[in-house]
Order: sequence, then structure tokens, then C-alpha cells
Amino acid sequence: MPGTVLIVDGLATNRIVLKVKLSAAYFHVEQAGSAAEALTLIAHDRPQAVLVTDGLPDSSACDLVRDIHALPGCDRLPVLVLTAKRAPDARRALLKCGACDVLLKPYSEKVLLARLRSLSRQAPVEVDLDLTSGAAHALGLAEAQAGFAPRGLVAALHRGTATDQALCHRLAQDMRHRLETFRMDRAGQLSGLTAPPDVLLVSLPADAGEAALVRLAELCSAPRTRQSRVLALLDAADDRLAVKLLDMGIDDFATRDADPREIALRIDALLRAKQADDLQRARLRTGLNAAVTDPLTGLYNRRYALAQMARLIETARESKQTFALMVADLDHFKSVNDTYGHAAGDHVLTRVASALRDALRPGDSLARIGGEEFLVLMPQSGIAAARAMAKHLCRTVRETAIAIPGVEAPLSLTVSIGATVANPAVKDSDLEPERLLADADHALYAAKSGGRDTVTISHLSAA
Repeated sequence: MPGTVLIVDGLATNRIVLKVKLSAAYFHVEQAGSAAEALTLIAHDRPQAVLVTDGLPDSSACDLVRDIHALPGCDRLPVLVLTAKRAPDARRALLKCGACDVLLKPYSEKVLLARLRSLSRQAPVEVDLDLTSGAAHALGLAEAQAGFAPRGLVAALHRGTATDQALCHRLAQDMRHRLETFRMDRAGQLSGLTAPPDVLLVSLPADAGEAALVRLAELCSAPRTRQSRVLALLDAADDRLAVKLLDMGIDDFATRDADPREIALRIDALLRAKQADDLQRARLRTGLNAAVTDPLTGLYNRRYALAQMARLIETARESKQTFALMVADLDHFKSVNDTYGHAAGDHVLTRVASALRDALRPGDSLARIGGEEFLVLMPQSGIAAARAMAKHLCRTVRETAIAIPGVEAPLSLTVSIGATVANPAVKDSDLEPERLLADADHALYAAKSGGRDTVTISHLSAA
């Protein structure tokens, strides 16, 4: 149910009223009259958010929140609770169970809709990318085990009032996280922190003007704090400012007179979500890097090389400058594997890859495109530069002594190279990656036939 809000309420009339309000705000709505029905719907098709009211016939709101988060792939599914229980202990209990927010009845319709809009923008990385379960596992984005957030850094921006300072002092006692305090008019001092804050706790007055909101927007977009989660502290019942801030992109808000333990719970939830997204981004970078990298040599692989070649062709067409492409193949590599074993062969490939990489110019690129085959791309290069570099690479490999464990004398190998040069200025020139690679392959075959440890330039190369 992408983009769907699931309403869970035991009374049909309540569900209908909520559905009318949400549908008018362009939300797609599904309904459940019990916890059991809700869990079945969620397990079948995960919604964007769940809106739960108290008074369900078969479960408490707190138990339902826990059961929802226990479903596979739903540990971070936002659950918003509407309740008539005004006691601070009841609100804290719901937040501790995992509710993303608790709105007291009668609630502000504008705040509810702004909160749902905010939740749609805060989708976890893997949900935002619309990854299937298999793709998420392949990229290392499988859901992490839920638990307490590691100790993080919270930066509190206060107004300098005694109330704000007393709250910061109490939070420092109640939270496990490190708390650093700053005056709101001295937010520039955040640059002195040793690390970017995980959460910004921002105290705003009821009469917060345009200047204060602009300062907050600048904080949310600054390089050092744009990934920080933001919790705003507002005066009680300031619905107008709450809606404006949620639509600006802050993550959560609380009233200034709220129990400090409730504020600490909200900070902990924001920090946990932020750290989870940080972890997923890091895993995504690792997965994407693995998809274009040869695991043995650390060079780019064939997939990346062909895409890079396509980009090089487009750049060359725009600049009308030639570029060179070379395919290098180790001579008699099979005999290394047959004589010394595949572990020795892998070591040889790693050493040769390192030697070739170090021998190239800045701006040139190297990829492993086959077993013992390497591709070299040389931007802004003609035949003379390609020939000179190819000979340099042959000499580099020839002079690289490779020690093999258990073998007395180091190995010395050679490499044969076939090259082609593309000239986009030539009319009707065929600058397709596969065609250029085929030209270089034909030249490589000629170099192998010519005695190995040699260089051949394709006869189709630019003059």
C-alpha cells in the first residue's frame, strides 16, 4: 500500500470521519476495525503510515504498536496514536512502545495532516528507494535488529531563558546521549563541535518571526547539520507554528512544558531513526561500490568500464578531442595457475593491477574486464600518446618482480597490448563502446600473434 494511511479504530463511524478528512487531503486510506485485521493488512502490503486510536476491541494501542513493529520489514513503520488519555505517563508509555507521536483528543486536524505529510517525507532509505526484500539484502540493506540507539550527540539551541536552561539541565540528566547547549543567536558555534549533531533541539517562541524561521531553515540545509534530525520546542497549543514547522521539514515537535522524560524519548527515537538511515546509506554506498568493483584487484569491473567509456565518448563528441582505449592481457598466465596454483595466480593479478594503476597518468582509468585482461582509457590522447603509454605499461609489467610464497625466485611476466584511438571529429565515425572494444581486441590478437610483450595499434584508429 505505497502512499497509504491505514486507519485502525474499533468504531466504524470514527473510521469514516477520519477517512473523509484524509481523503480530502489526498491521502489514500485503508481501514481496519481491529488489531488482528490491521496486522493482516500490514503483513500483506505495508502502508506508508498507521493511524491507531485507543479503545480497540482486541488489543491496547501500545500492544498493537509493538506487534506492528515485530512484523518483517515493519520495524520502522510510523504509527501515530490518537488517544483521550491525557496523563503524561500514558503518553510516555505509548512513545516508549514505539509510537512516532501521540495526539490528544480532541486533536487539531491541521496538525494531524501536517504530521502525516511529514511522515511521508521521512520514509526510511530502503522504503524511499522502493527496494524489494531481495534487493535490500543484496545491497546490505536488510533491516537491522531493533534496540537502543548508540550514544549520540544532541545540540540544544535555546533562547537563554531560565526555563530553557533548566530543561537542558534536566535533559542532560535524563538522557544517555551527550548534550551540548548553544544560544539560538549563536548557532554558528555549532561548527566547533567535533562531529555533526545527530539531533538539533531548537527552542522557538510563540512569536517566532521570519528571521528565526529562516535561521532554522539555514540550519536544516547547512552541510554540517542537514542530516541532523530536528525537534522543535514550542509553547503549548501553538498549532499554527507546529504545522508551519512540520511542513518546513522538521522531524518532530513537543511543547515546552512537556515532561522532560517525554522529550528525552522523542530525542531517542529521532536519534535511533537517524543512525539507522546513516547505517543504510553506508551499506548502500558499500553495495553500489561492490557492484562496480572487481573484488580481487580493487579495480573497476567491466560493467563500470563500459559505462565510463560511454561517458568518455559523449565528452569527446562535445570537445572534438581524440581518446585512446587499450586492452592489456597477461602473457602465458595460464601456466602460472597450472604451475603454482590459483592462489599464486590471484596474487600475480593483484600485483600486476597495482603496477599498471601506478603507471598511468592522472585522469586515465583502469579496469579488470576479464580473467587476466585489463582495460585502459586515456582521455584527450592520440596515437603517439597511446603508443608511448602502452610501451611504458609493457616495460612496467616486465620489470615487476612478483614474489610467490614457497617459490625461491620471483616471477617475471609480460603483457601484450592492443590499442585503438577514437576521433569524434571524423564524419560517420563509429564510437560505440562495444565496437571500440572489438577494435582493441583485434589489435591485441595481432600483438599476441606478433610474439607477445608487444603493442599493436588498430589500423582503424584515427590518423
